[in-house]
Amino acid sequence: MLNYNLLETRIDEFAKTFAEAKPFRHLIVDEFLEPEVAAAAFSVFPKMQEMDTLKDFRQYKAQDPAIDKFDPIFSQIIFKHLQSPRFLEIMSKISGIPNLLADGQLYASGLAQGANGSFLNVHIDNSSHPKTKHYRRLNLLVYLNKYWTEEKGGNLELWSADMSDSVAILPTFNRMVIFATDKQSWHGHRHVNTPDGDTRKSINIYYFTEESPNKTDYYHVTSFRARKNEILNQVLYPVDNMVRTMARSLRQTKDEHAVLFDKNTDKNEP
Repeated sequence: MLNYNLLETRIDEFAKTFAEAKPFRHLIVDEFLEPEVAAAAFSVFPKMQEMDTLKDFRQYKAQDPAIDKFDPIFSQIIFKHLQSPRFLEIMSKISGIPNLLADGQLYASGLAQGANGSFLNVHIDNSSHPKTKHYRRLNLLVYLNKYWTEEKGGNLELWSADMSDSVAILPTFNRMVIFATDKQSWHGHRHVNTPDGDTRKSINIYYFTEESPNKTDYYHVTSFRARKNEILNQVLYPVDNMVRTMARSLRQTKDEHAVLFDKNTDKNEP
């Protein structure tokens, strides 16, 4: 299902690109899935109204870990391949992060989609898994947007910590992006501009380790940061981050209210 030949024959090249990427470590790989698999996944991607939607001043998107609701091809891609020992080894060699762990509960991952007007403002992800307490280390995105253009927007943005430098990555069809997930991995995506009814479709997966990136125990909530032209958000986001951090500090179970996938109930698992 994955283009293993591409990945495994260019591991050294990809590892160098990942390590040297700015503003922080990332890698773009096109033709990631086998062509027929990418086409099939695109053709059966669920409608946005079939997915759980998040909509507030931080984001507007559909995000759903309940893979059992959707076509079995997504379970196959995720559980048989993206979470396989073979692929974890590839990701460890490319990223330089040993002992990567998959997440069968698909915390904050699964399928994602954005309709016209959707956006995800710049943020760093919550530091750890709510159940295992493992640290987030890598984010993998596979885009399934067959007819995407620059005019449709939705570019993935990766930002430096001081918001002075960024890269914008167009979410084109069968493109995979991985990037390091830590205290400095500020990212988001631009507004989607699709009055034609098209949507920004992706498979989103996180990888974890038992050890923290800096070898010390820490916890932080998903925290948002304003772009330099977002005057209101420059005031709003620090307050919002502080309030949510304080609320989590008072809650012993932290993020255990999160929606997780129960793989035992997946009737579509091949």
